[in-house]
Formats: sequence, structure tokens, C-alpha cells
Amino acid sequence: MSSKDIVRLITVAAWLLIIFFAYATLTRVGFVYAIYFRLAPFLMGPDMRTYAHFEHILGFAILGVLFSFAYPKRTILVCCLVCGGAILLEILQTLTPDRHGTLVDALEKLAGGAVGILIAKTMQQFWSERAS
Repeated sequence: MSSKDIVRLITVAAWLLIIFFAYATLTRVGFVYAIYFRLAPFLMGPDMRTYAHFEHILGFAILGVLFSFAYPKRTILVCCLVCGGAILLEILQTLTPDRHGTLVDALEKLAGGAVGILIAKTMQQFWSERAS
């Protein structure tokens, strides 16, 4: 598999992940609880709020890493996609009947996305220094 194919695969994964996040954020709350109840035994049974914090931070960190590798020379675009996506999803969530967007959730997603972008940029810098 060539490096172009890997970048395409990462790009598709990044877009699919943000689409999944949009669906999970804007769908009925029962969907989120169903995922939680299936994952809780594997995660040592955290309470729902702890799970939500973990999910926001880790999910957007992964999204930041994927978009950073998908568009390595477009850092501003990546920041707009990840951070703008986090903010937009929280705003849109306030329009749903059984969900509510909160500032804390938005800040968790922003922090996770920023950490993911920084991790990816650090890895890219390390690999470019090693290659030269």
C-alpha cells in the first residue's frame, strides 16, 4: 500500500468519524446510552458523566490526529474543522428536543481536538527531522 493510499484511507476515516460524531450528537439521547451500556463493562463501569467527559476528549483527540495526518500542510484548515466542528455540534445540539449543548462539553471537545492536533504535529515534526 502506497503512502498516497494510506493518506486517502486516513482522510476517509476522519470524515466518517466527524459524520459519526454529528449523528451521535444530534440523534436521540437513547443512542448514546445504548453505546455507554455496551462499553461500560469493558471500561470498568464508569458513571455516565465520567464516560461522557472521556468520550468527548478522546473522540476529538482522535479526530484531531486523523485530520492532521489527512491534511498535513493545512494546519489552519484542520483547526477550523476540528474546533469549528466541536462548537457547531454543541450549538446544533441545543436545537434538538431531548439534548442540550453545554459550554463544558464544547470545552472538552476543543481541548481534546487541540491535544490531538498537537500530538500529530509533534509526530510529523519528529519524523521529518529523523528522515533528514
